[in-house]
Amino acid sequence: QIEHFGAVRLFVERAQALQPDFAITSSNAEAVAEICRRLDGMPLAIELAAARVRLFGVNGLRERLGERFKLLRGGSPAAAPRHQALLATIDWSQQQLSEFERAELFQLSTCVGGFGLEFAQRMCADESHDAWAVVEALSSLVDGSLVQVEPGDPPRYRLLESTRAYALEGLAQAGQAGAAMRRHAHALRDYFIDTEEQRFGANGSLTMADYMRRLSPELDNLRAALDW
Repeated sequence: QIEHFGAVRLFVERAQALQPDFAITSSNAEAVAEICRRLDGMPLAIELAAARVRLFGVNGLRERLGERFKLLRGGSPAAAPRHQALLATIDWSQQQLSEFERAELFQLSTCVGGFGLEFAQRMCADESHDAWAVVEALSSLVDGSLVQVEPGDPPRYRLLESTRAYALEGLAQAGQAGAAMRRHAHALRDYFIDTEEQRFGANGSLTMADYMRRLSPELDNLRAALDW
């Protein structure tokens, strides 16, 4: 059934170009679907990934998606220019940002499973930029298609996986990954503590439903912070 999706058909087509006997089977269908989803259905990224199936296998490819910019660099002779095109596209997009917008993008890449507006404000505001400046910067990131808005009330936000991987790599290269994860963990801790106080504190008025509505969406972020 997953072959009804254009992203999966493209993956299979490109994989078969280098490995003619490749096919979707019960043992690899879930991995193929996850690869296409984590690459956000982006044709260029899918083509580059499929070219590596012959080397890593589908499950090996899925396990290595966290290193995607290294992973997608190789493959067919045409892969390097295409990889450069993917990087160039993201490079160009982030170069259009102000210094604070770029810093916010990189900080938001530490989020797992998306993020809510209040959590983003807690994490990204600093001495020079208040919570409203974070909103304005987030709006610019959304307008530039670097951050996606997920439907809901209130809405949640997330970086495309390829953009997130690019930003995380940028943090690592700048030696800022640890500081960014610390900021993520501290902001999340404060968010949870404040929510607890609003529910169970002396003047708490938050209903249990609202309490769960605030905390449940951030569980993936909580796990990431605890892992760190």
